[in-house]
Amino acid sequence: MTRRTHTTLVATALLLGATALSGPAGASTADAAAPVTRMADLKASGDADGSGHAMFTLNKAKKRVCADVTWAGIAKPNAAHIHKVSDGSIFIDLSGSVTGGKKCTTGVSKNKIQKLIDRPGRYYFNVHNGPYPAGAIQGTLRK
Repeated sequence: MTRRTHTTLVATALLLGATALSGPAGASTADAAAPVTRMADLKASGDADGSGHAMFTLNKAKKRVCADVTWAGIAKPNAAHIHKVSDGSIFIDLSGSVTGGKKCTTGVSKNKIQKLIDRPGRYYFNVHNGPYPAGAIQGTLRK
């Protein structure tokens, strides 16, 4: 065996060993704690002129869900929630994100946050206002 071949074999073995110790490709302890984003394009549900966009930051480590919401063509919002598609029940209250209050809800269970991460299509975001208390605009969550 030549010296060059030996060096190449040693380098390859070291690289394979380091890869095995780091776990699956793309996975790390930092990734598990990193916030995840989901979004929703908001369309008319009550107000035919309404539209908007919502971006959610889901942080399991901090048990926090935040929303950045924009809207157009609707009266001033007074509430906003993530709802379950299955029954329309409120899953997470994010009213502050549209009323000028806190954009984040804290104390959200890790289980709820994981559900939003894994299956965003099972949830929708709804923005409510005076003329449309059942919802002016809404959109299904997506990656």
